Amino acid sequence: MAAKVIIPHPGTKQTQGTIGMSFKQEGEAVEKGDPLCTVETEKASMEVESPCAGVLRVILSPRDTLVSVGDCIAIIGEAHEDISALEREVRREKA
Repeated sequence: MAAKVIIPHPGTKQTQGTIGMSFKQEGEAVEKGDPLCTVETEKASMEVESPCAGVLRVILSPRDTLVSVGDCIAIIGEAHEDISALEREVRREKA
């Protein structure tokens, strides 16, 4: 089953950051806990990890995108899984 990659709370007062370095590209296999990208805030940089194993199907927030805690930045699923409904849902939430 497909899963959303959500920006976690950094444990500080910061609620927004910018997507920095990406470690994985769309179509790459990932394991639970693999670092996917960094989020840069005024005070720190943190890694966003994969919540599950699968394939990084869609990156919704590329490098230099401003994101907030709780935003979905990517979708992970099986290689041939239909993620169209989840992708539409997430894109509606972002609009």
